[in-house]
Amino acid sequence: MGKFLQFLSGYVYLEVSGEQCERFLNLCRARGISIRNLTRSGHDSLQFVISVPHFFCLRPIRSKTDVHIRVLTKHGLPFFFLYSKKRKAFLIGILLCLCIMFLLSGKIWNIHVEGNLQNTTQEILDYLKEQGIVHGISKKQVNCSELAAAVRRKYPEITWVSARIEGTKLFLTIQEENLPDKSAKDEEELPCNLVSDLDGTIVKMITRSGIPVASQGDTCHKGDLLVLGKIDLLNDSQELIRNEYVHADADIYVEHELSYYKEFSMNYQIELSEGICKNNFFLRIGNWYFSSGKTRKDGWHRTVSETQLRITENFTLPAFIGIIQWKKIKTAEAVYTKEEAKTIAAEQLQNYEEKLLQKGLQISANNVKIEIDYDSCTTSGTLTVIEKTGKEVPIDMQEGSEERTAENG
Repeated sequence: MGKFLQFLSGYVYLEVSGEQCERFLNLCRARGISIRNLTRSGHDSLQFVISVPHFFCLRPIRSKTDVHIRVLTKHGLPFFFLYSKKRKAFLIGILLCLCIMFLLSGKIWNIHVEGNLQNTTQEILDYLKEQGIVHGISKKQVNCSELAAAVRRKYPEITWVSARIEGTKLFLTIQEENLPDKSAKDEEELPCNLVSDLDGTIVKMITRSGIPVASQGDTCHKGDLLVLGKIDLLNDSQELIRNEYVHADADIYVEHELSYYKEFSMNYQIELSEGICKNNFFLRIGNWYFSSGKTRKDGWHRTVSETQLRITENFTLPAFIGIIQWKKIKTAEAVYTKEEAKTIAAEQLQNYEEKLLQKGLQISANNVKIEIDYDSCTTSGTLTVIEKTGKEVPIDMQEGSEERTAENG
């Protein structure tokens, strides 16, 4: 901070010579004149740095001590403007730059949206654009309370919106309410049966709604009825009064087998680098493309990395800069060893099992074998898995839907 203030006020580098240099320093100290970086340049001469205001206080001291004062260099903002006095274009450029910065500071250059989950940021930005709120708009044209009310009216699932301006940034904080999906709720209440969509053995069955038709340990096939969504209501004489229809709900797990087969060749091609690399820099603006080098095709491997230019977080420009790295390569024939082939086959099987686990399947047994011959590596066998089943089938409620009374028998 002290150096910055010193730069604003300006400072000079002086050389004082004479027989009374020590008396000169004592008088400066007595009058509160600050001297820095004091060095002795000769037998009767001193060099030091002094601020411009204190420099103009040296005249009476110089008269008393009869020393000679010589200015070596001048530094600081006052001297900068003094040197630039003849450079009118430079001064005009500085003033113009300050004016532009002042004008730009009165506009919104970044719109930040946070708290949104159901509605994407781009969707909200598009709506703000329809309302005239875009990057570069004047702060005076933005009414934060009206903007927050408009967003709430547009998106009913948003319960609270806060809009505020900080500097050149517009903050839009959103709080959403998790509304239930009415269509999904209606579908859940529709009467239905549960049928099997797999062939296998039932290993677990938990019924929450409906009449279970099958039980644990039974063998089921595709299309077999598992849980009935129609309940017979009987009176004390065990006579049917009416049928009650419900939405069948149950957790049913079936154990069945999946076939697995994977084969790949033991021969493969490998790319070897020749140690020659070339880099091309490029600029892409819309459909225009500018590159610093030529395009290489055969025998070269290309790696592209690009970055989109942006001014603020959500204010991107339709321009990209990047670098293309070209590597000279050559192809050669290679053969997997048995250990390498087994490792690759095991990784392929592991990836397949991970995909099954991601789908919610449980693997209870693995009967897969890896066989290697001269030309290929084959992985085949079966996986015993436990999978959830239970397909909802709507119930036709036209028949038997009337309640039995004395009039209808």
